[in-house]
Amino acid sequence: MDIVKIKTRLGSLSDIMFDRFIDYSTEKRPAEQKLYLSEKNEAVIPQENIISFLFGEYPAGCAKSFEGKQGKKYMQIGQSHVFIDEPMIKICDNGKPIIFKEFNDKIWIHRGSPRTRKGSLSIKCEIKERPVVRHPWTLDFNITLIKNNLIDETKLFNWFITGGMQISLGTYRPRFGRFTVDTWEIIKS
Repeated sequence: MDIVKIKTRLGSLSDIMFDRFIDYSTEKRPAEQKLYLSEKNEAVIPQENIISFLFGEYPAGCAKSFEGKQGKKYMQIGQSHVFIDEPMIKICDNGKPIIFKEFNDKIWIHRGSPRTRKGSLSIKCEIKERPVVRHPWTLDFNITLIKNNLIDETKLFNWFITGGMQISLGTYRPRFGRFTVDTWEIIKS
């Protein structure tokens, strides 16, 4: 098996918003419960968010958005051949993890009223409070890619470059969560 390891750093172009899903309860959740935090109260993003960015179906990730009719094949191969090594990726500012103590200038609350479609109508929903990490932020993680006939390092790199603007991370995207690729280094091939 041929394995490639890629050291990656994503740098923000916009604030990133979160709306962590807890359960099916109709009870309102305070904004701090919608933020992903480590045991040390560091703001983190689960690796699943990166996998969804690459291979998600609803909303569409890079494979579905950029590969047209072949998207399903890319999604299937990608989910079995691409791994994000860290289960929780620290959100950093100037190389230091962002610690959540209270809402402030770095982590603030967005109060917005989303819209949903019902037939041809656009219905305004109740105001939702969501936590937002202010730009600038970075994410450092490693990608493990098992060589295959569809997805190589260049394909992944191009998805991150284009997807960073068009798909982005977090919720309420691509308005929030846009990024650039600051580091893309093959560390093992």
